[in-house]
Amino acid sequence: MLLKFSLAILICCASDNLYGQAKTPASGGTPQVQKEFADLRSQVVRLAQKVDSLERKLELHGLLIKGKQDRQDSVSLDLTEHTFQRLDTDNGFFLISVVDAEPYLTGYKLHLHIGNPSYASYSAAKLKVRWNKRYEYEKYTETSFAEWQKAFQEKEISLTDTLDAGRWNNVELIIAPATTEQLGIVTLSMSTDTVMLTSR
Repeated sequence: MLLKFSLAILICCASDNLYGQAKTPASGGTPQVQKEFADLRSQVVRLAQKVDSLERKLELHGLLIKGKQDRQDSVSLDLTEHTFQRLDTDNGFFLISVVDAEPYLTGYKLHLHIGNPSYASYSAAKLKVRWNKRYEYEKYTETSFAEWQKAFQEKEISLTDTLDAGRWNNVELIIAPATTEQLGIVTLSMSTDTVMLTSR
């Protein structure tokens, strides 16, 4: 809104300036005024396009910030890097890292490291994975963003192995059906209802 208000002021000032020039008699002045007015109109069109683009980006960032929380209930997996991210659950936090991603049947098999830095072990953990193609943010509209969100596929997996305390745990995760394009963004969340502690 502020950008559009500033643009409107700029147009008014420039129009008054050109109008003043048009009233000033000068040899060959009229063609010059017409040229300046045409240049101004082109600049206004370009500025209006930039304002629209900035407003779309601001709206998108507003939606992302609104959904952002201090607690990391889910993480976006980078299938090409081996860095780890923190993932929070109701009973503790974990470190998630992608070791490898390979084609498997109609989808992909992900090899994950789930680091459990606590003294507790967790059994019967459940993973929820969601995937979708990458969104083209430069073409953002509220409608297309809503349609993109509806296109997410998801799968829930119950782990049979225990997430042992103080170590990296190997986990395999099959995502299917999925193509390379459909794995543009992959998010992971986890629930851990069963906690095991050692007693003296």
